[in-house]
Formats: sequence, structure tokens, C-alpha cells
Amino acid sequence: MFLKKSIILILSIAVLFSCKEKTKESSKPDEVVEQEAMESTDSKVGRENYAIAWKWTTDNKQLVEDNLVVIADEVNQLWKEDIVVDAYYDSNAKIDKFEYFPNVFFFLKAKSEKEASTILNKLTLVKKGIASYQIYPVGLKWMGRDHVEIQEKGITNSYAAVWTSDNWQNTTDSLTKSQADAILELWNEGSIENIYFDIEGTQKANDKTDFVFFINTNTEKEAKELCENLPFAKNNIASFELYSVGVFWLGNFEEFNKNLE
Repeated sequence: MFLKKSIILILSIAVLFSCKEKTKESSKPDEVVEQEAMESTDSKVGRENYAIAWKWTTDNKQLVEDNLVVIADEVNQLWKEDIVVDAYYDSNAKIDKFEYFPNVFFFLKAKSEKEASTILNKLTLVKKGIASYQIYPVGLKWMGRDHVEIQEKGITNSYAAVWTSDNWQNTTDSLTKSQADAILELWNEGSIENIYFDIEGTQKANDKTDFVFFINTNTEKEAKELCENLPFAKNNIASFELYSVGVFWLGNFEEFNKNLE
């Protein structure tokens, strides 16, 4: 019964998040459409990515069920507006498990951490005290997913590796190149995906996340070993934390539409 409910919930949310709406022909003059497009583009300039990790803060199962459709609709709209991207869900979370509701991890695009908080605070999840969030500044997206290699690799679990540079001043050009080459090789074989990099975090002694990527392995132990074998970890340049995020769910809305065409 538990498994059945879990599957039904995940499929229900996936349908709400993934439905492709038919594009309606615009009756507006061309110059109005063009102006709106320019304003939309301007509003996206200067945005960075923030990794958002959620935690259940309610034990009221009925409260979640009553608001499930509204919650899905709100995040779906943010996805369509290119504000939410690269979402993962974990239906078998070992930590913070609440009934059969999956944990969710996604990225949010905003011009500042304050703006990111403002967007999140408007969501029913937050307003009704259903869940709380943690924001990790992750800079710009470097690489996405190698779909062919990931498909050949087969379905695995995904783990978010959140890195912070501890001794960036001790790195060298050779060591940095070795790190980049190792990451590229792992990406090419489908072992890691969706790599985000914050150049400010590496150059300043601040509390910003330096880079984040997602690991595709069968176990957390394998994910940990992958990270430990990277040059930055071996040479104590950077340390990492692992978060189980389940499986990849949603990418970019525009890319999703192109794949359906």
C-alpha cells in the first residue's frame, strides 16, 4: 500500500509539472510582442543559480494532501518561467522522511539571495509551514547532462556533492587543470551531471558554496569514493558534503518543449 501511494503521488506531481500547454496564437501587434520579449530578456539578465534543499516542517499529512495540487501548480509555473530548473526528487529518503511524500531538491534563478528568498516565501509550502528551505549560492551552470551516456549507464541514485574550497590559495594551474580534466571525464561517462560553479566562492574567503555537481551511482559509498579521488579532495583544496536527492526529475522547460517537438 505504501509503495502504491508513493508511485501515485510521484506520478501525479510529475503530470502536473510536465504537461505541455498548447501555445496560443497572439492577437497582439508585433511591436507589442517584441517589446514584451525584450522586457522578459532584461529581467533575466544578471541572474545566478541557487540550490534549494527542502525539509518537511509539518507532521500534518492531511495538510500536505490538501495543498498538493496548489504546491505543484506554483512550482510548475516557476519552472515554465525559467526560474526553477534541474529538479530532483527522492521518494526513499533516509533522512527527514515524511509518510510517502518525496523530498525535492531544485535550482532557482534569481538576481540575489534576497530575491530568491522572496520568491520562495510566496509559495504555499512556506506560507502554510509545510516545509522550510536552505539556500546554497552556486554561481553559474557550467555543464548539464550527457543524456546519451546517462541512458547507457542505466538508472542509478543521484547524490548532490556540495563543495567548499578550504585552501584555494594552495592550488596551482596544474592542479586546477587536473581537477577540470577529471570532472570532464566523469561527465563524459555519465557519472556526474548538472555542474554549477561559483567563481566568487573560490576567490574570496567567504561562506559561499564553490561548486555543486550531481553524482550518478548505486550507493552513497560509491559517490563518496568518486569525490575523494578528485585532485582537489586528495590535495585538501576543497571539501564536500553529500546529499541524497533520489533521481533526476525536471530540467529546463524550454529544452523539455524542444524534446517533445
